[in-house]
Amino acid sequence: MSRAVLLSLVLAFAPAVAVAQTAPLPTSGGAPALNAQQQAALRQLRIQFQQSRLQTRARLLAALTPAHRAAVANIVGQLALTSNPNPHAAVQALDTILAPAERQSILNIAAAERANTQTLRQQQKAVFEETLTAAERAQAAQREAQRQAYRQSHPRSLHVPDPGAIVLRTLGSFGSPDHGSFSRT
Repeated sequence: MSRAVLLSLVLAFAPAVAVAQTAPLPTSGGAPALNAQQQAALRQLRIQFQQSRLQTRARLLAALTPAHRAAVANIVGQLALTSNPNPHAAVQALDTILAPAERQSILNIAAAERANTQTLRQQQKAVFEETLTAAERAQAAQREAQRQAYRQSHPRSLHVPDPGAIVLRTLGSFGSPDHGSFSRT
């Protein structure tokens, strides 16, 4: 897997992983203190992230035929139990067994999950921005402009979603917020 793809996957999932942490919210060391309403909003967003993940998992399972669910279970189980796991081979095996309609359903489910996650991240960002001073907001806006410029000059269009990788990432994580990144190389 190319470093750019790996980096984009890490950056894409980092906010979800950060929200899913159960540690108390920081209030010292230079971090802005969150009031009770903001803490409650972030807790609610964390719950929404978890619910979204569980719904995606259920929709993905429903998109598979019973025979393919059993085959997926076998592939994921073998990957979990081997002393030398090869996720790329597992992705290829999954891609081989999926029917065209299942592949399209999986891609649609993943696109809906990405859109929902993006919405939740924007809400999370809004909660944090409430704690910033005007100067900090200006710095954040400047950083966001730099990120946008970078994204425009480094498009992510090189990454083609892979149904087998989506299945393995979603079902092979057992609900963990740190759902890894498996894709074909």
